[in-house]
Amino acid sequence: MRKKEAQYLSKVADIGCIICYRLGYIGTPAEIHHIRGIGLGMGVRNSNYATIPLCPEHHRGNTGYHGMGRKAFERRYEVTELQLAQQVQEILNEENQGREEDEQGL
Repeated sequence: MRKKEAQYLSKVADIGCIICYRLGYIGTPAEIHHIRGIGLGMGVRNSNYATIPLCPEHHRGNTGYHGMGRKAFERRYEVTELQLAQQVQEILNEENQGREEDEQGL
């Protein structure tokens, strides 16, 4: 893994679990979930940039992605992996914009 990828994954994890975030629990410790691309098999990971942060329960637990499977997970939380990834990107973009404004003294 490249340094840039590791830094990116750290920023993603720092958001906290994106499902908990949507439920109002901001900053729940998270692990990285790699979004599976269409046509990729079970053992094939997507890019380190195609990731979302999930707490252990929402990642591997009984109410999590790997515990329930993709379809049940998306039904339960009424959101797709791609929508979660988009929300993560929006949060990261807001953080970057805020950081840039701080550096410029705005």
